[in-house]
Amino acid sequence: MFILAALVVVYALEKGPHSFRNSECDTCHVKDSAGHIVRELKAPVALLCMRCHEKIFTEGFIHPINVKPVRTVIPSDMPLSPEGEITCNTCHDVHAAYLTPYGTTTHFLRRLQGRRDFCAVCHGRSVYGGTGRHNTALNEAHFRSRYVAESASQEIDPTSKNCISCHDGAYATSVTIKAGSWTHANELVRYDMGNHPIGMDYEAARLARGSKTDLRPMSTVDRRVRFFNGKVGCGSCHDPYSSIEKRLVMSDAGSKLCFACHLVNRG
Repeated sequence: MFILAALVVVYALEKGPHSFRNSECDTCHVKDSAGHIVRELKAPVALLCMRCHEKIFTEGFIHPINVKPVRTVIPSDMPLSPEGEITCNTCHDVHAAYLTPYGTTTHFLRRLQGRRDFCAVCHGRSVYGGTGRHNTALNEAHFRSRYVAESASQEIDPTSKNCISCHDGAYATSVTIKAGSWTHANELVRYDMGNHPIGMDYEAARLARGSKTDLRPMSTVDRRVRFFNGKVGCGSCHDPYSSIEKRLVMSDAGSKLCFACHLVNRG
């Protein structure tokens, strides 16, 4: 009880990161001719958020923004932009309370539901067992590990950890996972792509002798293919928010995605 009380006191004394002073309002808001702050913003919401939260936009995945909801009804308390698009502000209120009544962070979410429950506010059917969606439920009762760690030194990125924790089930996100190879679906085996390395340094692999394929310089790779501190990860080729088959970052028709990195097979 004492520890719980102490934690509540500590949380209560902690200053929220969005506790802006009056003099800081014009960081995001426009001033009128009389020098008064108005509701109008200086720039699109995402650009303003990126000033402090750039890592959120460059590491891992974020919910699609600046898009109009098509098959999803957005509740009235989760505002869209004047153009009817989803923005950071749809889910987050930068001026909301930093802590819940229990002393935990709110992440400035517009509702206190956490994790899947918050997603279910808009995506209820797909989050709780809908078909044809990126569901969180494991749909195999028996499975073999699809990931084999092979490196003694390099680790995979946090985004790949999250992917493997669900799609393999043999690893938890809290453990250290070394670089290795991921086994794809059987239909890819005939293309000699049954296994693909993740966690490897792209440029080091490109310059290594005896590589099976030639790789393009990283600076010339299609920008839709992402690297994580120079390493290949699940998020290099896949995006859970993508509408393309297999959640690819771009179409692989004619092996276009593969050839974004790979040049020719040496045989």
